[in-house]
Amino acid sequence: MWTAVAVLLGFVHIAFAAVFFYLTWHHKYWEKRGIVTAKPFTILGTYPGILINKSRSLILDVQEVYDKYKDKHRAVGTFITRQPQLLILDPALAHEILVDKFSYFRDTITSSYVGHNPDDKYVGGSPFFAAGEEWKRLRTEGGAGLTPNRLRLAHNIWEQSGRKLIEYMERARREKGDVIETRDLAYRFTANTMADFIWGIDAGSLSGGVGEIGAFQKTSSDWTVNAFNSIIKFNKSLVAPFMRRLLKMRFFTKPSDEFFLRLTQDALKLRQAGNGEGRTDFLSHLIQLQQRGNSIHNSVGHALMVHLDGYETSGAVLYHFLYSLSEHREEQEKLRTEIQEALASDGSISYEQLNALPYLDQCLNESLRLTTPIGFFMRICTKPIQIELENEKTLNLEPGITVMVPAFQYHHDDAFYAEANEFRPERFENGGASTFNKRGCFLPFGDGPRICLGMRVGQLSVKTAVLHILSNYLVEQTKKVPFGADSGMGIFLNGDVELKYTKLRK
Repeated sequence: MWTAVAVLLGFVHIAFAAVFFYLTWHHKYWEKRGIVTAKPFTILGTYPGILINKSRSLILDVQEVYDKYKDKHRAVGTFITRQPQLLILDPALAHEILVDKFSYFRDTITSSYVGHNPDDKYVGGSPFFAAGEEWKRLRTEGGAGLTPNRLRLAHNIWEQSGRKLIEYMERARREKGDVIETRDLAYRFTANTMADFIWGIDAGSLSGGVGEIGAFQKTSSDWTVNAFNSIIKFNKSLVAPFMRRLLKMRFFTKPSDEFFLRLTQDALKLRQAGNGEGRTDFLSHLIQLQQRGNSIHNSVGHALMVHLDGYETSGAVLYHFLYSLSEHREEQEKLRTEIQEALASDGSISYEQLNALPYLDQCLNESLRLTTPIGFFMRICTKPIQIELENEKTLNLEPGITVMVPAFQYHHDDAFYAEANEFRPERFENGGASTFNKRGCFLPFGDGPRICLGMRVGQLSVKTAVLHILSNYLVEQTKKVPFGADSGMGIFLNGDVELKYTKLRK
């Protein structure tokens, strides 16, 4: 008996030692290269929240490392689980990586999420996930449908959505009073605009009953929640990447794939049958791509890429923007004055006029800075490069090593933005956004050739909604909503965003 116990204990010790050495094998990686290392938490890496704490965001783990080393170093060695990663502390170095030396950091960590399950078709068809020459091809195809000229021609879609938004708000005020839960309101608006722009349909999110959630909006919400949970899941799996293929991990769920496939097929059939013929939208662009040889699966992949940016991310920025305006009455009044002076007598505005409102730009940029919808950017080194660090020190970075650009930390650093946690749109006057961007410390959409493809769509959605709301209502706060770390990408308003909308006298 005691022999069996001894054998069992020996086996346990050997197994534990094997696991320990596997998880910590790389933990001397940065030290061997003379790079200051943020000491890993043994088997958990530098960011333990990835693996063990669902209530703690990766953003908070990164913040601790950033605060400790930012004043001393341009970059610091870290470990995301057991994988070496370089945390970029100097925004100027971040600008080099994202823009000037992009060809050395062409792929993103999301590129590694592809190819583990052959049924996960629409991940590989999106430029957000693609790598190398396939990324370049997909980016070119998708971007051609989102040019400023095409959005100008499609601007009426947003204007109609803006009018529907006000009609919905009036029904909500009549039925339930002036206080409207604004997170829900924001996603209703972005669901309507994306359904119309991408698929040429009415989502019913603004035309249906107050509080009713239709199939399109429900599926879109479930789909985006699953997408962000998948990012967390794939980051966790960095501890044992071989498990991805073994478990046939997929990014999007099978039901959502089937829903958006049917939706795209039906939309294409309607358009090709003459419904909406001559209309400039993303669906007309998908038809052009199919005429050049793209498959239906290519079309779904492109559609979902735009939808992810235009529905979820834009909705989050919108309700945070309105919440900030509700807290800052002076800025709200100044913005309302600019909007009212720009509106025509019938309350309309052109695409060019909307994008020429300087204070609206300033307020949106400040809201984007504070919200930081994409908290960090991870790039993969794709070919050897030497990076200049502090005190004439250099680092030879090897292909396959990832770097993290912590946009959230830059955006909330008093060294770059005085009183960084305050809403001060004047920071961005006189071309301030471009100045901060060139310094590498304003990255709401990333930067360089892989800058967010849906950037213009998102800006158009948020600007249109704010324009229609402020020209019709005074927006007031009813209660403070705390900010909390989500389980993955950032720090957002945590709870119902109940704002009061008082009709303005015309």
